[in-house]
Amino acid sequence: MPTLMIEYRDDSERLALEQAIAYVTHLRQTALAAADGTVLAVCEQLALQDGRALLRSTLAAALESRTAVAEQKGGSPVSARKRTLGAAKADTDARS
Repeated sequence: MPTLMIEYRDDSERLALEQAIAYVTHLRQTALAAADGTVLAVCEQLALQDGRALLRSTLAAALESRTAVAEQKGGSPVSARKRTLGAAKADTDARS
C-alpha cells in the first residue's frame, strides 16, 4: 500500500488533514458497501452530512488560527456573539 507523507504547521492543521482523510475513507467505504442502485443516494447523503461537518470544523479551525495570529501581532482581542443552533440568521443581502 502506498504511503502518504504530509507536512503540517500545527496541531490544528494536522487535525483538519486527518479529518479530511477519514472523510474520504468513510465515503469510499460507504460507496463500496452500498447496495446496487443506492450508491449515489447513500454517498450524497453522507457527503451532505459529514461533508458539512468537515467544512464547519475546518472553517472554525482556520478562523481560530487567524485570530490567534492577529492577537500575537498585538491586535486587540475581540469577542463575537456565538450563534446558537436553531437561532435565526442575520439578514443578508441575498442576490438571485
